[in-house]
Amino acid sequence: IGKDIPKFEKKLSNITKSKFVLSTINGTSALHIGLKVIGVKSQDEVLVPSLSFVAPVNAILYNNATPHFIDSEINHFGIDPKKLNDYLKKNTFVKKNLCFNKKTKKVIRALVLVHVFGHPGKISEILSISRKYKIKVLEDAAEALGSLYMGKHVGTFGDIGILSFNGNKIVTTGVGGAILTNSKRLAENSKHLSTTAKIK
Repeated sequence: IGKDIPKFEKKLSNITKSKFVLSTINGTSALHIGLKVIGVKSQDEVLVPSLSFVAPVNAILYNNATPHFIDSEINHFGIDPKKLNDYLKKNTFVKKNLCFNKKTKKVIRALVLVHVFGHPGKISEILSISRKYKIKVLEDAAEALGSLYMGKHVGTFGDIGILSFNGNKIVTTGVGGAILTNSKRLAENSKHLSTTAKIK
């Protein structure tokens, strides 16, 4: 089985055009590690759509961060970019390249962009808003293997992306997930955490 994992990762890389693909035990683990390597810390807040599976919220909690729910839009059920922008404009401020929640004074470190039922979210608009407010983006493409946005595979637009191969997914390995990134640093950190995290 071990020798087949690199072959599987290579095929996923060919399909998604992601430079680095790392297998994980499941999609939730990929989310957990993905959030950690993009910098989510204890007591941070992470934006997540109001319509989603429980896995992104669990992954946020595993990082001892707080899920912060944002309205979904009606057409494809992803985060509504207009409501996101209006909400951030009213309820946050940026200081020293960090986005702060005015009410809680916590850092809003990241946003989980979920491609619900494989439908790509409004990626360009959401990325633009996230950059404006200094928020990292993790793409949850768990249900979206093979979904393209402007000719590019979803899960490859944000800082990091994930896939799932649970029994109800397009391709299934029974359980399993993957991390997608074009960053060598994020790939190495993800690999370190997804294995035994030994320090030499």
